[in-house]
Amino acid sequence: MSRVGPEPRVNGRTIAEHDGKTVRLVCEVVKVTGDTAVVKTSDGQEIGVFLSRDMHIEDPFVEIIGLVKDRTNLKALTSINLGKKLDMKAVDAVVEFGHSSKGQGILA
Repeated sequence: MSRVGPEPRVNGRTIAEHDGKTVRLVCEVVKVTGDTAVVKTSDGQEIGVFLSRDMHIEDPFVEIIGLVKDRTNLKALTSINLGKKLDMKAVDAVVEFGHSSKGQGILA
């Protein structure tokens, strides 16, 4: 399995920087069909997510901890339901700060 510890937070722009690594993706669920989901990242891009059979996404906003397969696909290891409302602009600002020279390593 992937390493245990703090995972970097990503959006659609930064996910490709973490190919093959475990990340955190806060997103809005667009649709769930069987064991796959389409989600919208904090910067508005759509990503495919392969869900485990025991995973239950109940809220419109979730955080997915998963393994990056490529720039548009993630294999979910677990998820956290975040409720019906979430300021995705604020989430995106946190992600971008974490990937900036000022924020690198702070929000890992």
